[in-house]
Amino acid sequence: MKALDLLATEENIYTTFIDDAIGRDADVFSFVSFLNSLDSGNVIALNARWGEGKTFFVKQTKLVLEAFNPYYENIEHREEIKKTWEKLRKKQEIEIQPFVTVYYDAWMNDNDEDPVLSLVLAILQEIDGLTSLENERGILDLAGNVLDCFTGRTVKGVLDSLRGTPPLENIKKAKDLESKIAAFFESILPERGNRMVVFIDELDRCKPSYAVQLLERIKHYLYDDRITFVFSVNLGELQHTIKHYYGNTFDACRYLDRFFDMRISLPPADKTAFYREMGLESSYVLEKICRKVIDT
Repeated sequence: MKALDLLATEENIYTTFIDDAIGRDADVFSFVSFLNSLDSGNVIALNARWGEGKTFFVKQTKLVLEAFNPYYENIEHREEIKKTWEKLRKKQEIEIQPFVTVYYDAWMNDNDEDPVLSLVLAILQEIDGLTSLENERGILDLAGNVLDCFTGRTVKGVLDSLRGTPPLENIKKAKDLESKIAAFFESILPERGNRMVVFIDELDRCKPSYAVQLLERIKHYLYDDRITFVFSVNLGELQHTIKHYYGNTFDACRYLDRFFDMRISLPPADKTAFYREMGLESSYVLEKICRKVIDT
């Protein structure tokens, strides 16, 4: 029996979407359609337990959104992705607006002293890549204004050190911080897309201090009507993280309600095709036990 524990590589994200390996394509379709319908800023918690496929799901959502944005010129398999979308769409009339999409692995960055540093860097990498961005002074200057307010560092310093970790200053009490952030996003979006979706993954695995700081930065400073933040999280584990930071008697559930405009539970996977691929589809007792173990 071959192992089918897949890493969330680009190829695996694509093939599992095309093959609909665990019956999630219909859910991807529903979620993309939902994101497409939003016309204001939102912070969404996409909730599922560890190991239930949150990373694959948000990366497949990102894959579909990018396929419909002509700004992404080098999308592999664009036509195959659109064909799969057409099968899912059936007779529904849905026109996907152009989205700029960003995937941010919070766990990979929780050694940064301020999450804004790596989050802004992830956005810059997404829109053009660090090398070509060096020629776009306007965007770099605006991003520099935002970073300087939080970290005391310029974009040039970030580009030169590539996530170096010198001591960070306290947040500056700049009265024009909101306008600087708005100008930064304004410099990114008009030519590249109507809206932006930032997928934030693995927050529930982060250090408590980093998880709390990231939530508070986004809600209080990085909010924008054109941006949807999607946190793919295990809310139960995230509540434990919050309690570890504020104390066991702290009401972590109500605290998170301050940040998430809505909570959406990821539907369970349909493993019929998955079991068929593994050769576990008969009524033999051993195979029934194997399926039960995998379900658990």
